[in-house]
Amino acid sequence: SEGRATDRLRVAIVQGGGSRGVRDSPGAARRTFEAHLAASARVPEGTDVVLWPEDVVDVDGPVEESARGRRLARLAEDLGAPVAAGVVEGGGDEFRNALVVWGPDGEVVARYDKVQRVPFGEYIPFRSVVERVADVGDVPRDATKGEGPGIVRLDAAGDLGVVISFEVFFARRARAAMRAGGEVLLAPTNASSYPTGQMPALELAAARIRALETGRDVLQAAPTGFSAFVDPDGDVDAVSDLGTPAVLEREVPRRQGSTPYTRLGDGPLVVGSAVALAVAWALARTRRGRLAR
Repeated sequence: SEGRATDRLRVAIVQGGGSRGVRDSPGAARRTFEAHLAASARVPEGTDVVLWPEDVVDVDGPVEESARGRRLARLAEDLGAPVAAGVVEGGGDEFRNALVVWGPDGEVVARYDKVQRVPFGEYIPFRSVVERVADVGDVPRDATKGEGPGIVRLDAAGDLGVVISFEVFFARRARAAMRAGGEVLLAPTNASSYPTGQMPALELAAARIRALETGRDVLQAAPTGFSAFVDPDGDVDAVSDLGTPAVLEREVPRRQGSTPYTRLGDGPLVVGSAVALAVAWALARTRRGRLAR
């Protein structure tokens, strides 16, 4: 069931576009950032929230102190709307993967750091052991783990749930965001390193499941696609093409209340599965006993 609608938001999802299957590099990071700035010129007036994808703002140190952070602050001021952008802050042996929100006054007003990291993609489990027997050069540093539910609380736009990239595959992360008060679910992601459409399609499929579970609109933003609006029935209301610049704009409801899944989680499924296994085992044992006679 869907949560009850209390208000509406006009949201613009920005997709900068570009080549797919490209490895990360300083040059690629610069082009990605500039592409999203250029695409943001198409954001219409009256937009309440602007959503950029994951890892399109790559900086060393705190983003607020960086040139790119200052340019995003000016963008939020020019648009007169909060801009939520996927930021990777490097420096040292670790990095942070976060969604950072600049308010219409140019100040950082909210932030969520990714909790569910990708093993062997964003960090190496038991790195000191693994690096003795394998080449870990493709993951030279580990992402720090965030804390708490994915939620950014904005004055005018309300409380927005967040799952970053890989987290969209984990129902518990979306559930935690809704239980913390999320009225829509933002899903910034980045599958541009994959040359085919397989991973973007998987992420969009997962976003549809999260929409059904939570009874919320899910807004997915990806630098080269798929970016999409998914309604609480799991239907895709708008979707971008792969590789092309785009701004998807739509009015979505802010919803409150809970669904059976957000109230109960995986408990009923686990109990039901256990009961089914127990019944199957009992039937099989009974049948074997009859055959033995």
